[in-house]
Amino acid sequence: MRQVVRPLLPVWLGLLALFAVELGTAFLPLGHAFAGLILLPAAAMVGLVGFGFMRLGRYGAIARCFALAAVFWLLVLLGLGSMDPFTRTEYPVRVTTYP
Repeated sequence: MRQVVRPLLPVWLGLLALFAVELGTAFLPLGHAFAGLILLPAAAMVGLVGFGFMRLGRYGAIARCFALAAVFWLLVLLGLGSMDPFTRTEYPVRVTTYP
């Protein structure tokens, strides 16, 4: 059991550190111009999971292609699912009260 857990401990600690960085940047007043900056730690987390936990570096090119295709389709699904909240606008409504 220790031989299995020991190599994964630095990966897990790296994921926790990147999560702390991502959580910390979420509270910074960056504005809309730097909002994409929060995606950098998330991309590093994907790399750590892929090469740390899934050990994609040990397998051939076909395993990497399938993992890349899975990430691509996940991005497509997340992109299509977020189109509605990103493009929705709120129109002001005049509220009238009756006596």
